[in-house]
Amino acid sequence: MLNAIRKFTPKPLFSLYHLTLAWLGNIIFSSPSRKLFTIGVTGTKGKTTTSYFIYQLLEKGGQKTALTSTTFFAIGAQLTPNKTKMGMPGRFFLPHWLKKAITANAKYAVVETTSEGIAQNRQRYLDYNIAVFTSLSPEHIERHGSFSAYRQAKEKLFSQTKGAHVINLDDSHAPEFLKHPAEAKWGVALGKKNKRLAIQHLLEGEYSQENQLEISEFETGENQKKLSFKKKFKLPFPGKFNASNLLLAIGALRAAGITWPKIEKNIVRLKLPPGRMQELAGLGLDFRVFLDYAHEPLSLRTALETCRNLLPKGKKLICLTGAQGGGRDTWKRKVMGRAAADICDRVIVATEDPYEEDPQKINRAVMEGVLGNSRFKENRNCWQYASREAAINKAVKLAEPGDIVILCGKGGEQFMCVGNKKIPWNEEEEVKKALR
Repeated sequence: MLNAIRKFTPKPLFSLYHLTLAWLGNIIFSSPSRKLFTIGVTGTKGKTTTSYFIYQLLEKGGQKTALTSTTFFAIGAQLTPNKTKMGMPGRFFLPHWLKKAITANAKYAVVETTSEGIAQNRQRYLDYNIAVFTSLSPEHIERHGSFSAYRQAKEKLFSQTKGAHVINLDDSHAPEFLKHPAEAKWGVALGKKNKRLAIQHLLEGEYSQENQLEISEFETGENQKKLSFKKKFKLPFPGKFNASNLLLAIGALRAAGITWPKIEKNIVRLKLPPGRMQELAGLGLDFRVFLDYAHEPLSLRTALETCRNLLPKGKKLICLTGAQGGGRDTWKRKVMGRAAADICDRVIVATEDPYEEDPQKINRAVMEGVLGNSRFKENRNCWQYASREAAINKAVKLAEPGDIVILCGKGGEQFMCVGNKKIPWNEEEEVKKALR
């Protein structure tokens, strides 16, 4: 019924409805974001990890912080799993949560700010002090109508944030986000940036495969690049993309005025959020298993390339991937399959969140991309399953000593959407079940 109402209701009317809810929530809960130092994080990939890094660095530095993200809600040390399947919940949730944070004496709030949330005006009456841009690649195109509209939704966070902007200069869309005015602009990059940019501060990172990250901070301006900090860190997690997420998190803290002595001692204590390149350790296995949320082509390639770099010579990379149903970004299904085939030795295609769509139809589209690579023949080195449990069983059964298995698409999610129901789901427990 709800889907039918959405289908036949004009978009402007829906927009007004959500705008009214955002306004009412802000009035009812007394504009809570004005009493907090609020940091918004947006982008296609990296939002959740960057938000979680910012939250941890602030908390471990002695600053009580609230967090709303795809994975967690938190106030101080109390973390609650996000079971809504929304990165930015509506229906008064955000102002209510921020009000609770104020009551608990929090000083900072980190808000993962999604394009869907922005399209529904959920950010409209939040008073952001800092906006962070992680990356941009095609996603939610059906929802927004075009890639340009999707990008413009993300940009709204920057047009309404007048304090400080923190921008990933490695992303090709950085110029669109740099054009919005702000009191201070911070750029972050892996590698050297000698091109003159309209920023006052620059964080550069030199990353090595041994998880070493050398961070340099520069003051920039008219014909100058003055070094103010430099140090090498051993990171407690894998992946070049996580090094980039860390630089963005540090950029947000530096933009907030947090000093390096309060930041650097806590970098080695950081953890990844569940289901983001999460390695299942302590299982007594002679192969490695990772869980990742990668559900769009760029994040999938990034996760798979990270595992490929960790793989001993002569060993196999085994991937489970798939695509969402419900008409969501149908264009990417074949692309996801091709990405997996380009990087992996074995590919298993399985259900993620089929919604009302036939899981086998979704799988066939992904498998078409896999079979586009001539190395792959179905039922020889690639398989498809309507049952995700059966797919996980297959993945661990294929693994031999030294191999890596990576299960993509669900990560730390608590539910699987089948039809109009949310079925409880725990990927880690399903792996343990398969191993038993």
